[in-house]
Amino acid sequence: MAKKKKRSRQRPPSAAPPAPRGGANLERRDRKDEARRLREAERRRARRAASLRRTFTSIGIAVAAVVAITLFQSLRGPNDIPAAAVRAAENAGCTEVEQPASSAPANQHLTADQLPYTYSDTPATSGFHEQSVITTPKVFDSQPPETQAVHSLEHGAVFVYYRPEADGLAQDVIDRLATIARGNKATFLAPYPSLTTEEGLTLTAWNRRQSCPIGGELTPQTAATIVNGFVTAFECTSNAPEGGNSPC
Repeated sequence: MAKKKKRSRQRPPSAAPPAPRGGANLERRDRKDEARRLREAERRRARRAASLRRTFTSIGIAVAAVVAITLFQSLRGPNDIPAAAVRAAENAGCTEVEQPASSAPANQHLTADQLPYTYSDTPATSGFHEQSVITTPKVFDSQPPETQAVHSLEHGAVFVYYRPEADGLAQDVIDRLATIARGNKATFLAPYPSLTTEEGLTLTAWNRRQSCPIGGELTPQTAATIVNGFVTAFECTSNAPEGGNSPC
């Protein structure tokens, strides 16, 4: 009897290969990395913005401080003349600090065709003046342009004038006053040949003047005390209408 042939069983088609494991995790990780990069970029922007704010704040504070100091300098005073300076001036036969009869308002500028200009009351303490001011030197060998000196007085400067002739101020006094001029911000020392011996040392500020005669009482120490007192009272103070401007 013949054997029956075995029918081969047909295998079911293989299932599709499984998707690689971890695909969802990679996408999630990428999203997290992107979010982290965005957060870091935002933090960097915030740090830069904060740094800029600090820089601008520091600049603003510095500018405000400069303005406040300038305003304080322009508004303070005039101060009282120290008692020691008052006594020294009396002992040396100086005049009191006067306001000259020719006192004038501020901001009177000369044009080029008005120069040279002559003051009726000298040494001048106010009146018409040139556009430019004197800032250097602090000690002059000859008389500076008075129209520029008056403009400096308007800004709060002090000019110390002296008679330079043979019968003028002694050299040791001049040397001592030169040290004071160089040591102050807006005090100048200059010869003024037309001064008489009775006004051989004359101190000027805006609309203020004091004169001392040449004599034995005007020693270097006495002159220094008088000049320092005048500078304390008037240099870079509100006595000047534009006190605080250059050279102050």
